[in-house]
Amino acid sequence: MTALYFAFASNMVTTQMAERCPGAESRGVAALEDHRFRVGRRGYATVIGEPGATVYGILWGLRPEHEAALDVYEGVRHGLYRKVWLPVRSAADGAEQSAIVYVASDQARGNAVAGYMEKVVAAAEWHALPAAYIDELRGWLPNHE
Repeated sequence: MTALYFAFASNMVTTQMAERCPGAESRGVAALEDHRFRVGRRGYATVIGEPGATVYGILWGLRPEHEAALDVYEGVRHGLYRKVWLPVRSAADGAEQSAIVYVASDQARGNAVAGYMEKVVAAAEWHALPAAYIDELRGWLPNHE
């Protein structure tokens, strides 16, 4: 493995990552501090800087071919997302490590595409992310009250 990747949205879905990046290794739950989850104008997740907020997700160990596949999937070459390295903290041992995070180029708030947030919430529940954070994610579901 050559890089760590912090997945905070649909790439938390283990089966999706197995298809997209066969052989990528889950390294468990991690937290990106001073950031908040947001659905962007295109209908997909991003993170925005916000002091005191935390985004939870899954750390993945990637090989170079995985990183290349994710760059294509996230539209890096087309400017849809940019790849940045940010410090994330492992839930298992509290260690801080630098990980790839894909951040949408357009940070404007939007509405999720159909079925997208349902997958994100289900993955967050499956990985047993903090209950308050899962509630925050549910707030992005269509017709959420």
